[in-house]
Amino acid sequence: MAGKENQAAVKGKILIVDDEASVRELFSSVFTDENYQVIAAEDGHQALDILKRDDIDVIFLDLKLFGMNGIDLCRQIRETKPMSIIFAVTGWVPLFEIEECRQAGFDDYFEKPLDMDILLSVVADAFKKLDRWKRRYNNIPK
Repeated sequence: MAGKENQAAVKGKILIVDDEASVRELFSSVFTDENYQVIAAEDGHQALDILKRDDIDVIFLDLKLFGMNGIDLCRQIRETKPMSIIFAVTGWVPLFEIEECRQAGFDDYFEKPLDMDILLSVVADAFKKLDRWKRRYNNIPK
């Protein structure tokens, strides 16, 4: 059993899109410690490129990004990945209303500063939901 901790299976892939390096690093550190693979992007265009070549179904989007905001990015992702679970993250609460986020296709909405214990729970639930959907409906598009 020696070294078993280092060989734990990856629980799933998470994409974090945030223009703040410290937020990307926080997500990477916390979720990697829990055996998730974290892929980070600093803007919407980079995120869309990643999603074209990588199968990722749990996504965190900062709402206030340079070039393309998180609302527009979520709408674009929903067009090609309707079964993904997408979470909004923002430090700019007055700019973005929960209703607008839901209409764009976000599954939930979190304010900075982030409570990583809550996000760990939310991510675990998201992967359980995706696994359940995939078992029940084997032909779900990726």
